[in-house]
Amino acid sequence: MNPVEITTGKSFKGLAAYLLHDAGRAATAERVGWAQSFNLDDANPDLAWRLMASTAMSADQLKEAAGIKKGKAAKNTAYHFSLNFNPKDEPSEEMQRAAVTSALKAFGLEKYQALAVAHRDTKHAHVHVMVNLIDPETGLSAASKQPNGQAAVLSNMQKKMSKWAGQFERDHGLVVTEGRLENANKRAQGEQVDAKRKPRNVYEQELTETTDRRDDFKKRQQADKARDLTAENRQMHEQHDGEWASLKASYRAEKDAIFQDHKQHSKLQLDEMKDANTRKWQALFMRQRSEKQDFDRGEKTAIGRIWHAAAVMRARALDGDLLGGFVAAFSAEERAAIIQRKHDIEAKKFATQIRKGFAERIADLNEELAGKNTQARHRFMVACDELKRDQAEAKAAMKERWRGYSAGRREALSKGRGRAVQQIQSRGIERGRGLEPN
Repeated sequence: MNPVEITTGKSFKGLAAYLLHDAGRAATAERVGWAQSFNLDDANPDLAWRLMASTAMSADQLKEAAGIKKGKAAKNTAYHFSLNFNPKDEPSEEMQRAAVTSALKAFGLEKYQALAVAHRDTKHAHVHVMVNLIDPETGLSAASKQPNGQAAVLSNMQKKMSKWAGQFERDHGLVVTEGRLENANKRAQGEQVDAKRKPRNVYEQELTETTDRRDDFKKRQQADKARDLTAENRQMHEQHDGEWASLKASYRAEKDAIFQDHKQHSKLQLDEMKDANTRKWQALFMRQRSEKQDFDRGEKTAIGRIWHAAAVMRARALDGDLLGGFVAAFSAEERAAIIQRKHDIEAKKFATQIRKGFAERIADLNEELAGKNTQARHRFMVACDELKRDQAEAKAAMKERWRGYSAGRREALSKGRGRAVQQIQSRGIERGRGLEPN
């Protein structure tokens, strides 16, 4: 398969006229196989391009509704690319539609309005796709740099197309395009690739012609090796992803276990403190009750009331109210208030001590938890470094295997081409000898 980035223009109407009709004949559409709209509520083709044009003209309003600064208006909003299948492939309509859906997603255009039109006027199956570059939600152009600093959606399209086409060919058992496979190998090895588009007539000729059967056989052999390596490479990456997922899951499980242990240990510790404090509260209440009983008995005797009155006067004197203390000494309620005030102060002081004790114990427990989490984090980071090192070695080994494959492929094909040239030269020499018949 060969995806081709054709053009970016202004006219949805003009492009739709080309896609939906026969070349040079606007009244017929015999070459159109099928058509499908995307993100347009299944609109028919004639309505689809009109909706796309309307959306493009409403870019400023969409930006305003999304709270985005208008900025410079996009000029070219109609994007055109095609998907060209190898003549040896005979893709069904279902596969062609699936290819368009997959391509739009791979190119980052899955949320944009699009119209796909299949043509059947060539030996090879091919589908044209028209995309409205204006985001229907934000009004931003896919051809422009995004406000968040990200590159334009259309950046590196040639690379995106090549990568997607290779993967789609392998996934669906299609003919692997040799040139693209070689370029992909070069990119994997950090080499520069000349990705200039070939003229259509050159591409068609190279696509359909074969100069040497043995060369084709060798290419198929090398393609099989490439598919095997690709499968191994994909399996390696899947394994690496699984290893990371397993390591992260193990770390989360360890943290959960630490937290649950902390929660259970903290509950036991605090429950013990609550039980101990309950016993202390009971002892305090029993002592205070005994003191209240002694006070009540004292109030029944003259000497007891005198002692209690003296206590009231001392308490008032400490507050600077000597006269009020003298008067209060003759009040039974004021005398009873003295002992109640003493008991309230004791209870308040004891409650403060309990809260302080709980706060200190909780702080100690949280510190223990933090220490255990720090240790777990350290073990996790060490494991991450080890996994990175192991996976880097595996990737380096795979990269070396790709280098070996590329070198072997070049050598095998060059030998085949060399033999072919030699044979042609030999036949030419024999024909030029001018041998006479016997």
